[in-house]
Amino acid sequence: MAEFLKQIKELGEEVFETLQHKTKLSTIFDLFLEKVIPTFVSEKDLKEYYEKRTEEVDDFIDKL
Repeated sequence: MAEFLKQIKELGEEVFETLQHKTKLSTIFDLFLEKVIPTFVSEKDLKEYYEKRTEEVDDFIDKL
C-alpha cells in the first residue's frame, strides 16, 4: 500500500511539473505572438492568415 501511495505522489509531482513547463511555454509563445510577430507582419496579413487557417480547421472538423 505504501508503494502505491508513493507512486501516486510521484505521478502527481510529474503532472505538476509538466503543467508548469507548459504554462511557461504558453507564456513565451503568447509574448512572441503579441510582441515579435507584429513587428514584421502587418495586422491585415495576420488577419487574413488566421481567417484562412480557421477555415481549414473548420473544414477538417466537418470531414471528421
